[in-house]
Amino acid sequence: MNFAIFVPKKLTSFGAVIICAIGLSGCFDLGQKVAIGRDGSGGYAISVAADGIVGDVLHKHHADIDIDNDMPLHTRIAVVAGKTVQTSGTAFHDLSDLKLSDETISLRVKGQKLLGLAGTEVNFHRSFNIERARRHHDEDSDDHIGRDILTSMFGDHTYTFSVWLPGSIDHINPIYVGNQEVKPVVTKDGDGHTITWRMKLTDMFLADTLDFDVDFTAHGKFHDTQTQYVEHHRHRHRDET
Repeated sequence: MNFAIFVPKKLTSFGAVIICAIGLSGCFDLGQKVAIGRDGSGGYAISVAADGIVGDVLHKHHADIDIDNDMPLHTRIAVVAGKTVQTSGTAFHDLSDLKLSDETISLRVKGQKLLGLAGTEVNFHRSFNIERARRHHDEDSDDHIGRDILTSMFGDHTYTFSVWLPGSIDHINPIYVGNQEVKPVVTKDGDGHTITWRMKLTDMFLADTLDFDVDFTAHGKFHDTQTQYVEHHRHRHRDET
């Protein structure tokens, strides 16, 4: 896990990227990654993957992520399997350094195993308030988008969330979108594991809230912490003065 440590004063969350991506006519996949190190530091990244004309747009315009001007995100663009992938991310010393508008990410220490000799039991939780992100989109665009329109726009494109956690995974709470369970894929990754959830972009966007909840055990310096909430800033329309 290699993250250069720089922390923006303000980082609005994934909802801003959804707003931007809708303007790209839906031909894209969206993803988010979070990594938590043994000292509580880690990284936060958002990616947009597209091909064709939308891929060309990504080469010219960065995703709509609002940050403090003097501490920009690190953004890179690569071509993977014929798609243009734009990834913007930052590193943090502690989750409390991140300020997000439509989601909350937290760590909660549950206890010690064998007085700490077997590691610390920790709960990772991410709550993504999609209803609020969707409301922000409606405020910004003055356009309420229904399921049929979203389906025609998004097609079979996907939303993916993954988190890297050190140590061992003890329990993962199920996630349901509509009547379907979204089952995570867990892979061994270095001295930890990556847990990945993948769902249709339409299903994600029309959900109210998604809660990602994982219990893990690892040796390290963990404490209770969570991201800060920041108010969403309405985006100005191009024809506004």
